[in-house]
Amino acid sequence: MQRSLSLGDVDAVFPLASSFKPLVVRGIFRDVDAGRLKLTTKLATTEANRSIERYPKGSNDVRELARRTIALSDNTASDILHLAYGPDRLAREVRAKWPCTAVLNTTKAWWAAQAGLLGTALGPDTLGALRAAASGPFDERLRTAARLITASQRVPAPVLERTLDDYFHGPAYTSELDLYVQPTSTAREFAHLSLQVYSGSGLKAATRAVFRGMMQTGCCRPKTPRLTTTYWGAKAGSGWRILTLSGVVDLPDGRSLAYTYLNDQSAVTDAEDMELQIRPVVTWIETQLITLAGAP
Repeated sequence: MQRSLSLGDVDAVFPLASSFKPLVVRGIFRDVDAGRLKLTTKLATTEANRSIERYPKGSNDVRELARRTIALSDNTASDILHLAYGPDRLAREVRAKWPCTAVLNTTKAWWAAQAGLLGTALGPDTLGALRAAASGPFDERLRTAARLITASQRVPAPVLERTLDDYFHGPAYTSELDLYVQPTSTAREFAHLSLQVYSGSGLKAATRAVFRGMMQTGCCRPKTPRLTTTYWGAKAGSGWRILTLSGVVDLPDGRSLAYTYLNDQSAVTDAEDMELQIRPVVTWIETQLITLAGAP
């Protein structure tokens, strides 16, 4: 039997920020199970695939890149795995199972598009080009994403970081663009999606154990939990005026609860300030989970 609690329009589409990253890691672990990769396979950080913020230097194995993707929300580690899996492939798989969810671009591609650095792929009107692509057929959105990903690989990460900061603090910023380039979903669908993804369904036992363990390192859980659980996997995302939190808890009686919190267009702007809201929001989420767990 399914029960739910909701606040706001749970069928509205919101940007996910980094909450999409478990989809990338689970996909890579499926490739490990299929023999296309090993957890020990080394993948290199390059100027082309380096995204914003901290990044893993040199070559790192798949296990370490996956750990960094979840535990540190490392954008470069996520992009390296995303490119290894295939952005087009992941986008099609997500759409086939969860039609309200879109994962099209690597993080570097969406940040570079927002910063206005991909004119070679979009022309002089970034917003107009992406608005037109978003209203077109899914295959056209995929072709646009492929152009963005390729073009973004020519943008140096330090240039991207500086330009992106200017964009968010300048007059060109528009929240409309978030929905065209970032991964998106609805709160309702992403909660259902999380139940499947966090469970590690479809993975072999050993790989599933590694994946589930990694998801327990993601942000964020209460420092002193009031809810008794046997498992709590989580992932957060933040950006300019955006905070997202998702996760799954397993209860001692065998039930599982999933949650999705999507906050877009907050009055708080910078990601660092948005992240100060995480602890009180997690406390609020736990209160709702306690209510749901005790529902008859």
